[in-house]
Amino acid sequence: MIRAENVYFRYGNGKTVLRDINAEFRNGRIYGLLGMNGSGKTTLLKLLAGLLFPRQGRVTMDGNDIPARGIGTLMEIFLMQSGFRFGRTSLKQFLRLHSGFYPHFSMDILEDCLRETGLGMDIPDLDRISLGEKQKVMSAIAIASGTGFLLMDEPSEGMDIPSRKIFRKLLLRHLKEKQTAVISTHHVEELSDILSDIVILGSNGDIAFAGSVEDISERFAFGTSRSAEGALYSEPCPEGYRIIRRNDSGESGEMNLEMLFNAAIKGKLQ
Repeated sequence: MIRAENVYFRYGNGKTVLRDINAEFRNGRIYGLLGMNGSGKTTLLKLLAGLLFPRQGRVTMDGNDIPARGIGTLMEIFLMQSGFRFGRTSLKQFLRLHSGFYPHFSMDILEDCLRETGLGMDIPDLDRISLGEKQKVMSAIAIASGTGFLLMDEPSEGMDIPSRKIFRKLLLRHLKEKQTAVISTHHVEELSDILSDIVILGSNGDIAFAGSVEDISERFAFGTSRSAEGALYSEPCPEGYRIIRRNDSGESGEMNLEMLFNAAIKGKLQ
């Protein structure tokens, strides 16, 4: 488990990006990390990966301080960064340099992921392929890494709709029972069917909302109504209002992730 305890972070300009972050990322779960632009999603992922160090608080993996950057800890964390640049290298050269760091890296999984996305191992220059193809390659490498914790920052950026669907399928196919994925994305609805947990960062760099999909479905009811009376949150729609109410029936319903996000950002959910 990765745990953030009372974490604060600010950059050199003095602006606090994250404040009093308390979160647990448990084994065997798929987390959606959501937030507005500038809310600190990328910063939090880098803190969880040990690329940034908290100004206050602790970030640990199974009790070990991630900022200490112990080899055994880093081998179990893979961060797929948004905007990552491969440089002028072939895929095979890149793998020779980097795959050996991850003891559970699987070439079979990598080849399966590339094949499903219409690519292959013979890419002579990773710098010359399109953004969408780069994202396919890096997501394939990430899934094949076999690390206990897979951190992905906008993994489907630049991908077309069919490719984003394939990415979700591959993640579910190859993610092992005890592996954890934390995915930062703006394509919230496309991932709603594979997420087990939601973490939403607020505009002040705090956690506006966090919970498991199961718990959310038990606590809240999502639907449409001609009236917004009694709703925790509502949005106008052709039928009247899309609403979130407290679930008093005790029956689990289908979650509307986009509405949950909007309500959390506006402070309507507790």
